[in-house]
Amino acid sequence: MLSWLVAPVMSLAGSFPSMASEVDLGYEKQEGLKPGLGKKRTRVPGFTALPSGLQVKDVNPGRNGTSEAKEGDFVVFTWEGYTINYFGRPFETQTLQKMAGVDPNPVRCQIGDGTVIKGIDEGLRGMREGGIRQLYIPVELSYDEEKRLGPRPTTAGGNRALDFVMDNKGGLMDKTLLINVAVKRVYQK
Repeated sequence: MLSWLVAPVMSLAGSFPSMASEVDLGYEKQEGLKPGLGKKRTRVPGFTALPSGLQVKDVNPGRNGTSEAKEGDFVVFTWEGYTINYFGRPFETQTLQKMAGVDPNPVRCQIGDGTVIKGIDEGLRGMREGGIRQLYIPVELSYDEEKRLGPRPTTAGGNRALDFVMDNKGGLMDKTLLINVAVKRVYQK
């Protein structure tokens, strides 16, 4: 499905306006360090940094003539997720789903309803049907501690890998995620 996107993450050119130089990504909060210290956030080449800290890259802009997803629209999408610091380990891919005997179903959400993580919600905005976008998601736009926000991995191994990173209390693990989304359908509100 989208697994081939991970290797070229550093080489493709994005299609967003050149605002990357204007956005200061700041520092990653790391609880294991003294207050005020942290790891400088990485600016990924070829990605465009948005004011929220989300970095995006359009791999495929989608079909011409289809409308862009916006606040209130319903979106159907598939996704793959990778941990950045935990050796780039995948926590949700089509290959993992097949190995676990899981039938992958697309995710359905309404933009802005708060049911998916903030990074995906923001990243889906402006996408068209058939579009593929890579999202480099900082921890504050990622999963909540209560694990209520979706999408969650469909396999037990995927949940363990994701939870190992997100629940790490040592404070020195980078919790940045790379998520690839492919929009299948946009239903206008």
